[in-house]
Amino acid sequence: MTAHYLEIPIFLPLHFPSDTAKVMKLSLYTNKLLAAPVDLLAVGVFSDEPDRGIAFSQLNRALSGGLDKACRDEKFEGKLGQIVVYNVQEERSAKRILVFGYGSRADYGLQRARRFAATVAGVARKTGAASCALTLTITEVPADPERVYAVMQGLAEGIIHGSYQFTKYKSTKEGAPRLKEAKIAFSADDVRGMNGAMLRDALAKGRIIAESANTTRDLVNEPANHLYPAKLGEFSKSLAKKFDLDIKQLNPRDLEKSGMNLLLGVGGGSSKEPKLIHLVYKPEKKLPRNAPIIALVGKGITYDSGGLSLKPADSMINMKTDMGGAAVVLGAMQAIAGLQPECVVHGIIPAAENMPDGSSIRPGDVIRSKAGLTVEVMNTDAEGRLILADAIAYALEQKPTDIIDFATLTGACLVALGPSTAAAYANSESMAEDIQSAWKKTGEKFWPMPLDADLREQLKSEIADIKNLGEKWGGSITAALFLQAFVGESFPRWAHFDIAGPVMHASEQIFQPKGATGFGVSTCVEYVLQRVRANS
Repeated sequence: MTAHYLEIPIFLPLHFPSDTAKVMKLSLYTNKLLAAPVDLLAVGVFSDEPDRGIAFSQLNRALSGGLDKACRDEKFEGKLGQIVVYNVQEERSAKRILVFGYGSRADYGLQRARRFAATVAGVARKTGAASCALTLTITEVPADPERVYAVMQGLAEGIIHGSYQFTKYKSTKEGAPRLKEAKIAFSADDVRGMNGAMLRDALAKGRIIAESANTTRDLVNEPANHLYPAKLGEFSKSLAKKFDLDIKQLNPRDLEKSGMNLLLGVGGGSSKEPKLIHLVYKPEKKLPRNAPIIALVGKGITYDSGGLSLKPADSMINMKTDMGGAAVVLGAMQAIAGLQPECVVHGIIPAAENMPDGSSIRPGDVIRSKAGLTVEVMNTDAEGRLILADAIAYALEQKPTDIIDFATLTGACLVALGPSTAAAYANSESMAEDIQSAWKKTGEKFWPMPLDADLREQLKSEIADIKNLGEKWGGSITAALFLQAFVGESFPRWAHFDIAGPVMHASEQIFQPKGATGFGVSTCVEYVLQRVRANS
């Protein structure tokens, strides 16, 4: 079948508050590869495919074998992440061709496609390409619609996620121009039997998730002098208006009336007042009785000095990121509003600065929480669990079926799992299975951790119901056990994600710039979608 020209722009009527989340033109393209009017052409190949696939072979023939020779010279074997950049000498539209290794064909899907596309974006950034085309690799004939959908989604996520740059505070926008256009290239035969609406839907979903993760990245990258509780509230209000979410914000007087003394205590040492932000997504259509009601809770410490238990200077440098959990919740709420699942979702953010002052909470203080439990404060640098405890009690008042909290909670999590993996806790087997199903699909790195009841002894207080800090060992677990005490024994579906490690990348990679990662958004959104599917 002769390939015909088709270019369908994928635009969504979405507007993002940050200047770093520019809309990219994203389209489908089925003309000849070398005829694509782009600066950079990218093709993915498998390590277990001897001829490197149809798309590679077509390009190689058109270039008189030059592409294959370049791969041999670079000892390219198609292993995951291997790349070769070929400079086109002939008079062609594309100035460069990128060959990317997918690894084994059996592992090909959304995650590998996203890595491919993010790598393309990274190469485009380094080479100054303003436009690119990515080949849609097909593994089965006829193609499996489910796999094609996942790959399409992954390509959209990767190209947008990989194009991210945070240049808001640069007087001169250094580096290559931003990638403005991306085409997904394939032949009509590749998707025979599938309709264009399905392909466009996959790209739209990928775009929504990636742009929402980039919103999360913007928030985490913001300096603390520009993003404090009031500013986080202003951003939330803007987000609610743009995406038709309900919003309520509780100021200190409201917090006092509600009994949120832990949140008030943590924020008491700062000139920036604490607050609680409550966003709600409600679909327009009437929901079935068994539709889930999901509460997402995000730690919003916009800066953490440690309070009177002051951190060392070196440990304070990246403490603007301590609102990473709040940023995940805001990004997820944006994506959920765009995808419109048939359920109710609450986004709840306790926001405060943790600063030393005459009004700060002190080690040894006892504070009554919203839930009624009294807490002995052993260390004011274990503040995230305090504000989350009050926020979880508030979330329970919304009568949810599920609660998931996100927090950059403990350094112990970094010690246990390193900088790329988040700790995951769940209070029931069904919840554990569901969150694992979500993160296995998205490819984000979580590790299931135990709620070891034996360690609960560390939190016993002689003068209060519970202490906010245990002993040196098992610090991530005891932090989770502290939160579980406020969830209560009767609530069946709670999960806690400690994202202290993967919230930031310390160094640049070809597919991931240095700085905030947006980690957690895609898994959170996938969990919500899976819960809706399970109850439909």
